[in-house]
Amino acid sequence: MSFANEVKRWLSPRGVGGQMALLLVVSSLAAAISRAAAEQLYLQPADVIQQLKLWQLVTPTFIVPPSPLSLVFGVLILLQSGTWFELKWGRRHTWLFVVGVNVLANALTVATGFVSTSVFAMTFAGGYTTIEALWVAQGLLIGPGRVSWFGFPITGYAFAVIGAAFTLLAGLTGSWVAVVPQLFGLVVTLAWVQGYTPSQLWLRFRSRQLERDLKRRASHLSVIPGQKKDRDQYLN
Repeated sequence: MSFANEVKRWLSPRGVGGQMALLLVVSSLAAAISRAAAEQLYLQPADVIQQLKLWQLVTPTFIVPPSPLSLVFGVLILLQSGTWFELKWGRRHTWLFVVGVNVLANALTVATGFVSTSVFAMTFAGGYTTIEALWVAQGLLIGPGRVSWFGFPITGYAFAVIGAAFTLLAGLTGSWVAVVPQLFGLVVTLAWVQGYTPSQLWLRFRSRQLERDLKRRASHLSVIPGQKKDRDQYLN
């Protein structure tokens, strides 16, 4: 496949990568141009808690600050990672991962707002949470395999560490409050890749619940000891 055809495939709105990149551009520009749109799209724990704007757990998923570097960097990552995950996981699982990580990370951020006035009053964009989740998850899934990073061959684990380092360095050099959703996103991503997805956790919960129910129903039963028999009687 030629480079031009590969880029065309990436940019196609039929693919997950192209869809995510398009959503990033549209959502980020809408939030930058319209203050009214920004107030509805960004995650604001105060509004979620006081005004029950629950849609803000989802709407920041593809919003980044309206700078050229953020938009270009975000589009490139989403095109590459979105296409990679669509081939590995399929479209449905990829979307479930992206939305699931953001909703859980944003919900935990809102919960933190109950105990932190700084988080309560902060406004968050979720695009970096999405980008980081895809980046780190891709690295973890590649594992000891090799990936090219700006022409340098590195392991998938190293690739994942680099992705996480962006958030950690942002917290160290700036404000930890500003990266709270991304930190929660990292935790959720690590758990997700290890198999602790919402569906798997629900299945485990239901399995244990069923096991306890069966034990409860059988609690009135007792084992009747059989008559002890001579082992020789089974010989022919």
